[in-house]
Amino acid sequence: MKFDDTLSKSFVLLDPEVRTAREMFRAFAALLHEKGVIEDEAGFVSELEASEARGSTGIGQGIALPHLMMDELDQSQILIARVKTGIPFNSLDGRPAKLIILLLSAKKQRSEYLKNLARVAKVLQRENVIDRLLETPDPVSVVSIVCSKHKATYLRRHARLLYFFATVAIVFVLFALILPRITIPVDDATAVDAGYLMYNEPQWVQKQIVAAGVFLATVIGTLLFWRHRVAIAAFGLGILLLSGTMDLDTAIHFMNIPTILFLISMMVVISYMESLGFFEYIVSWIVKKTGPHPRRIFLVLMLSAGVLGGLVNEVTAIFIAVAIAISICNEMNLNPFPFVIGLVFATNTASALTMIGNPIGIYIAFAGGLTFGDFLRWSTPISLVIVLLISGLLLLLFRKQIPSRAKVRSAGLSSAGPEVNLARVRTTGILFILLICIIGFSKQIDDVLGLQPNTSIVAIPIAFAGLVIFMARDRGKMLIQEGVDWWAILFFMFLFAKAACLEYTGVTPKIAYQILSFSNSVQGGLFGVAYSVTIVSLIVITVFTAVASGFADNLPIIAALVPVIKTLQIAGLPHSSILWWGLLFGGCLGGNLTMIGSSANMVALSIYEKSEGKQIGFLTWLKYGFPVVVISLLVALLLLILQIGVAE
Repeated sequence: MKFDDTLSKSFVLLDPEVRTAREMFRAFAALLHEKGVIEDEAGFVSELEASEARGSTGIGQGIALPHLMMDELDQSQILIARVKTGIPFNSLDGRPAKLIILLLSAKKQRSEYLKNLARVAKVLQRENVIDRLLETPDPVSVVSIVCSKHKATYLRRHARLLYFFATVAIVFVLFALILPRITIPVDDATAVDAGYLMYNEPQWVQKQIVAAGVFLATVIGTLLFWRHRVAIAAFGLGILLLSGTMDLDTAIHFMNIPTILFLISMMVVISYMESLGFFEYIVSWIVKKTGPHPRRIFLVLMLSAGVLGGLVNEVTAIFIAVAIAISICNEMNLNPFPFVIGLVFATNTASALTMIGNPIGIYIAFAGGLTFGDFLRWSTPISLVIVLLISGLLLLLFRKQIPSRAKVRSAGLSSAGPEVNLARVRTTGILFILLICIIGFSKQIDDVLGLQPNTSIVAIPIAFAGLVIFMARDRGKMLIQEGVDWWAILFFMFLFAKAACLEYTGVTPKIAYQILSFSNSVQGGLFGVAYSVTIVSLIVITVFTAVASGFADNLPIIAALVPVIKTLQIAGLPHSSILWWGLLFGGCLGGNLTMIGSSANMVALSIYEKSEGKQIGFLTWLKYGFPVVVISLLVALLLLILQIGVAE
C-alpha cells in the first residue's frame, strides 16, 4: 500500500478541544468509530494508553508519534491532529505536543508500518515543515504538505524549456533529412489526377519542412507547457504566415469556422444546463438509489459519466462525476483514486459515443461527411461495450479498494445532490433531448430544405444557443462570456490552420502514400484475408493515433491525420470510410494512456488534488492506463474489422 493512501483529509483534526493525551486518544477513537474503522472505542483508547505506558512517543519539538498494531484493521491509517496550545505528552524535551500523528497498521503488516514511520520522520525533518503544519488552515493542506515531495532545483524547474528547444531543433533537422527523401509515386494515376506530384518539387519540400516542424513543435510545446498552449499555437501560426509557408486567406479558410461555430453554440447550451444543476441532479439522483454499496455506485457512476460524456462533453462530464464521486467516497471512508481514474477512463471512452461528445468527433464528422446517425450506427455500440468492459476490469483491479458494502455510519448520501428547480430541470431536459434529436436528422433536414451538406448541423445549435440566451435573460451575456471556453476556441482555430497546412504543403499526402505502401507490403502476411490492405491501414492509423494521443492532446493528432485519410480515399482504398472510426477510437481511447492524454484527465487530477491534497504520479496512472488502452483498442479494432465489409 502506498504511503499517500494511508492519509486522508477525513482523518485530520485541527484544534480539537482536548487538554490531555487521554482526551486526544478519545477524539481519535470517536473519529475512527464514525468512519467504521473500529467498533470498540474504549478498548482502542485502552490499547493506546497501554502502548504509551510502555514508552512515551513524545519525541520532542512539539511532536508525538503514537502508534498501534491491530488485528482487525483492513489497511494502514495515519491520523493527524494539531493542538495549537499543546498537550502534555511526557516528551523527551519536556515540551507539550502540538502535532500528534497516530500510525495504525495491521499486525501482519509490520514492514508497512516501519516504512510509514520512516516516511513520516523524513517529512518532519524537512525545513519549515513543522511550522507549516502548525499554521495550515485546513485538512487538505495538511495532507498536501505531508505528501509533497522536495522542491526541484532551479535547473530542474527550467529543464522543460531546455528540452523544448533541443527537441524542436532535432525535429527540424530530422524533417530536413527525411522529407526530401519521401516522394509521391510518379506513376500513380490517382496522384497525378489529384495534382500531388508537385509536392515532390524542392520549393514545396521546403514548405513541408517548415509546416511539419512548426506543427510538431506546437504538439511538443503544448505537452510541456499546457497552460501556455494558446501562446504556442499563435506563435507557430505567425511563423507559418511570416515565412510564406501559408498565406492569410488560406489560414482563415483552414480555421474551420463551421466546426468553431458548432462548438461555441453547444458550449452556450451546455453552460445554461449546468447553471441550472441539470446534469449534477440527474447523476446524483441515480447514485442515491443504489445505497451504501460502493461497487454498485462505481458502476452507476461509470455508466452515468459515460452517457454524459457522449451527450455533453468529456470535461463537463468528468467535472460533475468526479465531484460527486469524491463527496461519496469521503462520506463512506473510501479511497477516491479508483473512482477518479475509473471515471476518467469511462468518460474518455464514451466521448466517442456520439459526434458531440468530443471536439475530435465533431471535427471528424465535418471532415468525413458523417452524420449523427452514422455515429449511432458505428461508434455508439462499440463505445458502450468498451465502457462495460473497462468497468468490469477496474472492479477486478480495485477489488480491495472498492468493497461490496461501505462501513459508513453517517446518514447516507445526502450531500451528493444539489437543490434545483425541478420545473426548470424538466424544461431544460426536454429542450436538450429535442436538440439531440434534431441534430440526429440534420442530413435529412439538409436534403428536404435543399441546403448544402452540414448546414443544419451548424444552424440548429446556433438557433438553440439563441433560445437559451433569451431564456437566461439577464444571465445571457454571462453565458457568452463565461460559458464559452474562448481559450480553447482560440487554440482550436490556430491548431486547425496549422494542421491543415500539412495538407496544403503536401506533408499528409506523402504520409498517406507511405501508409498505403506499408499496408500493401504487409498484406502478404495475412494469407489472402479480404480487404487486407484496408485492415492494415486501419490498425496502423488507430494504434498510431492512440499512442500519440496518450502523450499529447488528441486534437492536433486528429487534425494532422484527417488529410491522410482523405488521401487514402482518393487513392482508392476499398471501404476506406472505416478509417474515420479508427481515427475516432484511437483519439478517444488513447487519451486514457497517461495523465496528460486528455483534458478530462487534467480536470480530474485538478479536482482530486484540490479536494484530497494528494497527487497522482505519472507511473501510477500508466500502471492502469496501459492495460485499459490495450484491451480497449483490441476490442475496438476487432469490432471494426468484423464490420469492414459493410463500410463505404
